[in-house]
Amino acid sequence: MIRVTGRAGKAIFFAAVLAAAIAPCCAQVAGAAAAGVDDDNSRLMVMADFNHDGIADIAEAVPGDGSASSVLKVSLGQAGGGFRLISSTPVPGRAPRAIVAGDFDGDGIPDVIVGDDDGTLTLFRGDGTGSFARAGDVAQFDSVASIAVADFDRDGREDLAVSDSRGGVVTILLGAGKGSFQRGWSFRLRMPGTAAQVSAADFNGDGIPDLAVIYADEDQYAFDVMLGDGKGAFVRSPELSYARDPNSHCPA
Repeated sequence: MIRVTGRAGKAIFFAAVLAAAIAPCCAQVAGAAAAGVDDDNSRLMVMADFNHDGIADIAEAVPGDGSASSVLKVSLGQAGGGFRLISSTPVPGRAPRAIVAGDFDGDGIPDVIVGDDDGTLTLFRGDGTGSFARAGDVAQFDSVASIAVADFDRDGREDLAVSDSRGGVVTILLGAGKGSFQRGWSFRLRMPGTAAQVSAADFNGDGIPDLAVIYADEDQYAFDVMLGDGKGAFVRSPELSYARDPNSHCPA
């Protein structure tokens, strides 16, 4: 738990929230550099041990070129360093915006979900060797800008929080087992029309996953911290949130 006291405390908490959202991106860029992957595609990567050899692997959602569809590329980490591309699977849509990994079907093997700008969420089941098979679409939104993964209702299954910029909402999808999800609670974005990023962490130290919804406008940031109730619903915490001051570039 990060206690916010005074100007310095708020600045520290502001940095911590941004770090929670940016850290996965930094890991993706580092993984891309190690693998020799083009930086343009490093923004849509996720790392996990897909073949259970104790070495981190990379799954990358690459946008389609022209009339071609997007693809899911998987590169396995090598014991001596570097990565080896082993598979390339077609992905629906031509503009993937988010990719996450987790054991979504409960078989102990990491799976991948890719969210496209057209609002489609597609599940790819891992087979434990690093290969993936498309298992169908798990949800449809107006758009997908960002996805966060956590067990929001504490039932032992992975849940999703999906930021929909066109719809102006964040929707919770509760894991229902075997790779399926049920639509749960949702809330409106404070800045609709923006590609808000969502990140899950326990921001108030009560052992329940919370959400940070981060809005970026050029070099300025604002964020809402939504505290989880352990049942898949959330309430905004004004004390932990930061609304940008139009007269200042820094948190007050």
